Amino acid sequence: MRTRTLGFMAALSMALVGGAVYAVTPNGGFAASPDPSVADAASGSEEGADQDTDLLGAAGSASLSQFTAGKTVTVEGRVGQTKLLGSSVQENLLLLELKGDTASGGEQPRVNLSIVIDKSGSMRGTRLTNALAAAETAVQRLRDGDTVSVIAFDTKTEIVVPTTAVNTSSRSATLQSIRGITLGGDTCISCGLEEGLSELRRAESFGGGGTGAVERMILLSDGEPTSGVRDVSSFRAIAQRAMTQGVSVTTIGVDVEFNESIMTAIALASNGRHHFVENDRDLARVFEAEAASLEESVAADSVAEIQLAPGVELVQVFDRTFTRSGDRITVPLGTFTKGETKTVLVKVRAPAGADGATELAKVDVAYRDLVSGKDQKLSGSLGFERVSRSSDVADLDGLVLDRLQRSETAAALRDANSLFVVGKADEARRRLQQAQQSLNKAKNIAPKLAPASRAKDVEKSFAAQEAELSRAEGGFATPPPDPFAAPGAAKPAPAPAREQKVHQKKNAEVANDLAF
Repeated sequence: MRTRTLGFMAALSMALVGGAVYAVTPNGGFAASPDPSVADAASGSEEGADQDTDLLGAAGSASLSQFTAGKTVTVEGRVGQTKLLGSSVQENLLLLELKGDTASGGEQPRVNLSIVIDKSGSMRGTRLTNALAAAETAVQRLRDGDTVSVIAFDTKTEIVVPTTAVNTSSRSATLQSIRGITLGGDTCISCGLEEGLSELRRAESFGGGGTGAVERMILLSDGEPTSGVRDVSSFRAIAQRAMTQGVSVTTIGVDVEFNESIMTAIALASNGRHHFVENDRDLARVFEAEAASLEESVAADSVAEIQLAPGVELVQVFDRTFTRSGDRITVPLGTFTKGETKTVLVKVRAPAGADGATELAKVDVAYRDLVSGKDQKLSGSLGFERVSRSSDVADLDGLVLDRLQRSETAAALRDANSLFVVGKADEARRRLQQAQQSLNKAKNIAPKLAPASRAKDVEKSFAAQEAELSRAEGGFATPPPDPFAAPGAAKPAPAPAREQKVHQKKNAEVANDLAF
């Protein structure tokens, strides 16, 4: 099994160099656009004046291969392979899995919410009506003391409700103002984004300087941007500014004409979620879920910092926004709700060396605990053991393999979308088939290589990925030829049918979730 596993890891890793993000970074790094114990070492620990009192790391692994720490947010770190040959340079993977506590108590955090709604002409009819009703639902869920702002945009922005502290009187006025939004002209999504961020900056002056508040924007649109910023990279830059401001942006794409590449880039770069809503009647459900998640927030301003050991090189950070300063990698993770899980997957390269325990990185996870109201810091170290015999090399950890495969599946879904829109339906299907083959090779191995308590989780993950790849492949039928084209003439690909557009939007939504 070991030879087969190592071969699979190598093949999958090579495939991901093209499909995932941020391979070999320069020293200054980039910000993103969207996966037997060793010798004793320090286990997971917490530092700082204010610490979680229930430290899981103390009872966890005491080796470099794994650590566990935390309570309100639990972080579990593990390496891909615990033993590798020391006679040559070796690549390895570091996985951080962070989860919000499901049983956290304490008072609900204060919320600063900005609702940004497309009111362009394409929103006519039930779309705008249902969007406004859904926005009202979110406002009704806010508690007294929260703040809300409402922005409507077409070619320009309209501040429907400037940043307002919620109380009985202001809530009623806010709902009335939302009902007064009317249709406009074209679509400037970036205008709405910028205005929403400006209002959230104003919200920081409410409630004692904004301390302890969860910052969230909900952005809804049904079309392509026709004015203002129009390219994905520029939208990503705006979303990264939102993230540095502590704001996560939930994007909602309605029907099938919105640009899923733009909307998912905004969500992923700001640590937000993306929702595809095919039928506008479902908007209330999505807004309700977002409002509920705000109420269940347990941590905010979460950041993972990975300090590479001397001689260790960064090869790739999968899927997530990050910055780099020398050997220190910073990955913002934003807000955690109860039970929410987020992951960080990093590939590194270690130099050859003598047999024995080898540190790859120190890990610090800092966050604002919304349950205790205190800042927290969790720490641990990760590494592997250099060995001299090939037979002692360890298999790839099953949880790491699953996260690596999730990144490949997400990349395949995005790649297939990109190929299909330029008329390459056959290539889109082949890309999905390639990911399916990779999945098939790993699905029987990964559960056996995962901790026994997590084997079922890995099986479910692979089954879900398999179902999504199968669904996506079935959605990419070859578009019919243009009956009016001259024989032999080059022609643009016909617009995909509605059903195929639905598949594209769903692919983008699933890919965003897999990369989370």
